Amino acid sequence: MSSLSRELVFLILQFLEEEKLEDTVHKLEQESGFFFNIKYFEEKTLAGEWDEAEKYLSSFTKVDDNQYSMKVFFEIRKLKNDKTKAVEILVNDLKVFSTFNEDLYKEITHLLTLDNFRENERLSKYGDAKSARNIMLVELKKLIEANPLIREKLIFPPFEGSSRLRSMINQRIFHFLLSFNFAQPFTLAPTATNVNAFAGWMVNANPSTSAQSPAVAASSLSCLPNQVSILKHSRTPNALGMMDYQNYDHDQLMTRLRSAQYVEEVTYPAPSQQAPWWQDFLPRTVVCTLHQGSTVTSMDFNPSYHSLLAVGCANGELSLWEIGLRERLISNPFKIWNISSCSALFQATIVKDSSISVNRVSWSPDENFIGVAFTKHLIHLYSYQAPNDLQQCLEIDAHVGGVNDLAFLYPNKQLCIVTCGDDKLIKVWDLTGQKLFNFEGHGAPVYSVCPHQKENIQFIFSTAVDGKIKAWLYDNLGSRLDYDAPGQWCTTMLYNTDGSRLFSCGTSKDGDHFLVEWNEREGAIKRRYSGFRKKSVGIMQFDTTKSHFLAAGEDNQIKFWHMDNTNVLTSTDAEGDLPVSSPCSFHLLMHFFRALFDMVDALCQSLPRLKFNKEANLLAVTTKDSGLKILANSDGIKYLRAIEARSYEASKAPVVTKNGVDSMARSLEKKKSLDDVFDKSKALELKEIVDPVQCQIATMPDGIGGPTNKVARLLYTNYGCGLLALGSKGIQKLWKWSRNELNPWGKATASVVPKHWQPNIGLLMTNDVRDNSEAVVPCITLSKNDSYVMSACGGRISLFNTMTFEVIATFMPPPPSSTFLAFHPQDNNIVAIGMEDSTIHIYNVSVNELFFWSIGSWDKKKSLSIQIPAGYAHVGDTYVQFHIDQVNLLVCHETQLAIYDASKMELIRQWVPQDGLSCSISSATYSCNSKLVYAAFTDGNVGVFEADSLRLRCRIASSAYLHQTSSISQNVYPLAVTAHPEEPNQFAIGLSDGSTKVIEPTKSEGRWGN
Repeated sequence: MSSLSRELVFLILQFLEEEKLEDTVHKLEQESGFFFNIKYFEEKTLAGEWDEAEKYLSSFTKVDDNQYSMKVFFEIRKLKNDKTKAVEILVNDLKVFSTFNEDLYKEITHLLTLDNFRENERLSKYGDAKSARNIMLVELKKLIEANPLIREKLIFPPFEGSSRLRSMINQRIFHFLLSFNFAQPFTLAPTATNVNAFAGWMVNANPSTSAQSPAVAASSLSCLPNQVSILKHSRTPNALGMMDYQNYDHDQLMTRLRSAQYVEEVTYPAPSQQAPWWQDFLPRTVVCTLHQGSTVTSMDFNPSYHSLLAVGCANGELSLWEIGLRERLISNPFKIWNISSCSALFQATIVKDSSISVNRVSWSPDENFIGVAFTKHLIHLYSYQAPNDLQQCLEIDAHVGGVNDLAFLYPNKQLCIVTCGDDKLIKVWDLTGQKLFNFEGHGAPVYSVCPHQKENIQFIFSTAVDGKIKAWLYDNLGSRLDYDAPGQWCTTMLYNTDGSRLFSCGTSKDGDHFLVEWNEREGAIKRRYSGFRKKSVGIMQFDTTKSHFLAAGEDNQIKFWHMDNTNVLTSTDAEGDLPVSSPCSFHLLMHFFRALFDMVDALCQSLPRLKFNKEANLLAVTTKDSGLKILANSDGIKYLRAIEARSYEASKAPVVTKNGVDSMARSLEKKKSLDDVFDKSKALELKEIVDPVQCQIATMPDGIGGPTNKVARLLYTNYGCGLLALGSKGIQKLWKWSRNELNPWGKATASVVPKHWQPNIGLLMTNDVRDNSEAVVPCITLSKNDSYVMSACGGRISLFNTMTFEVIATFMPPPPSSTFLAFHPQDNNIVAIGMEDSTIHIYNVSVNELFFWSIGSWDKKKSLSIQIPAGYAHVGDTYVQFHIDQVNLLVCHETQLAIYDASKMELIRQWVPQDGLSCSISSATYSCNSKLVYAAFTDGNVGVFEADSLRLRCRIASSAYLHQTSSISQNVYPLAVTAHPEEPNQFAIGLSDGSTKVIEPTKSEGRWGN
């Protein structure tokens, strides 16, 4: 069903709800499947109307769709507790779950022998039926919200005002009347009353708005003759109160109604609204147009210098553009560097047809190289030395036919190149041109590759033009999986910025486009994005940005999606001139050209290509006239203006020549000058935040407690929707953000205060605590699905269910005490426990098995002591955290922040408290993208540092987040700091007075520091 039909369904649902037609509302919800009414489901559950609740749920998911669906159906059927039907339910309804959990099925069977099932120890806490339903509803809602088939259907889209459908119908009638030719011979007489009433209805077509817009006023005046014309031919109403129009054929009227055009110029006033939140993030303002001179086939921004763009063209040319200066720094036409080293087949091919095009251009992650893949056999590798200097580095005759994709990767921490081609192969090369791996297994030309690393596992996804997706490890043992891509033709795969989510975008042979998110663990499609036209020419290109948004080029537009919503968020035509796609039958084209794979590149040009820079503040898109447009958001505009300003200042400096050569031009040849242009364009002035209005702050309600119960540890939930605090007295608090108009995605934000979440039965998550709690090291961890929390405060380790707060297990009483906890990344039953005696225990909760190792028996690679600054004692705790690259290591001690190369155990950077941040460090953490380091200090200050250089970008004083009361004099300061898992500029602090706060930059700033 199209997005237009979907919107219409929601309008009808709104209308039916306003008319109190509840049965019809819920029937349409079920039949359309667009909106899961959690309130209605809750009412049926609490009322014990299990059949109706299950029937409603069945319209959105089936019992065997996934584990969440199975669990919800199981809980509903389990609560059908009519004794007379118990056996029937057990046999007919619950039998399906016996293979899922045989022991549980046997236990349910045993319950039938009890007169009162609450005699069972595990069910005794449920009390009466109402209490049992309330308890179960909490878990059901959690499962529904986590179910990928339902969770995107829980929010009803907001519409401006009420009776939106009625208003639209009225407006449509009004526009029809304005465009209608009233020259027909009516025989009705006017009345003054009707004139006033009709004129008033036309002027006030939107009754919810009292002010009249200029557009409405102008339209009313200009159409006055037509208004009078129709009124002159009206007559008094008939007995039913309906107007009788004689001498006019009804079919002709309906034809005119169907063909009437919408009058765009007539608008109606609407309540003023704030600009959508995403407008600050998406680059949609055109800042410049660049003329390349040949069709652009591939683009890539430098990973560090965010306005430096590499461009590949259909004529084989490679260009380097400095966007901030609107200047093409380099233009390298295609040429063969060493024809004698190329294969005889390539030499024969190039002699027969010398035309060649760029298929892919890509920067290496370390920004030292640019790789170029061509449509015939070759790849070129350039070394990048300076703004105007690309050195030929390596030429490889890589594939027979076209080289369709190229990417850089780090197998075994060695920079390499991966390529794929028409010869159905994927190959990995080192930087000397030696082939390291050769992956065979595709049955068609390989269209794209996507190298990635999860934990310590390195692999490559590949897609072929037959729609097959395969994955490869670096072992030459063949493909590890084989999936079909949507559309089963040309598909590209990309991870989001932090590497946690996988997306693919592709086109079928019939011209249908597909953009989807994958569930890597299950190998299934998690969500499909909508908003594409049918049967258009071209292979759609897409890109991801900032772990939030997707963008794709289609319909001479750039369309944007939020990753968590399948509907188009917004679109832009970039002020026109983007490539236009025409409706076409790909089936017919492929019938004639199926063997010509070069057609793929030609067809791609009918859709816009696009590329974000790493900061996501610039977006490059191709135009239909062999050019580029650069779009920017507010941050991108500031960034480009800073570069322009630096260039202008440099141009005013006196020019000194030596041997007839401009010394300034010489300096521009040095890479250091480029560093100056880019680094100094980021204003280095330290940002001081001393007032609450300078940032966004949300204080968690119902804090941990007073000074005797400090916030010892703090965690965001893995989905970024909640915050969990562990107090020094062993009490844990959980806060959750819900989806609403102010927070449509339900993610943690400082602009909305969350709710303190607790089960209805009033349980608390409380740990076993030692008498001397000040001497213990509290520890806490969350399972990957946020369903379980494990924590300890010097006593036994406790495992809690985060939905019910029920203690699932306690184990390992001291001594020794636990000091660190971690769940296994794939199995929530397995946990790692670090102890105060330097042992590490691996515990399997499900089977109650325990294994442990002593650090003394490990093979120690290398160790070193942190460098304590002069004048400080060698005391205090040291905390470490890996960078997302799994190479660099952040070390936090009360005397310093330090960055180490973990592979070599070498100190890279060190920062010691100084100047405005001179007190001891209490806690520090990387941001989610490892670009920033948040550090808290014992005087209440919080510092925001650049992770690579440990340069201080921003200082947040305690006066910015604490009320100006006696609390400051009590030396309240952060004991714990944690970073949001998806928002790099959001963090939370847990304070020594038991309070917890979430802090973000203002929306106008968008990030910490300038």
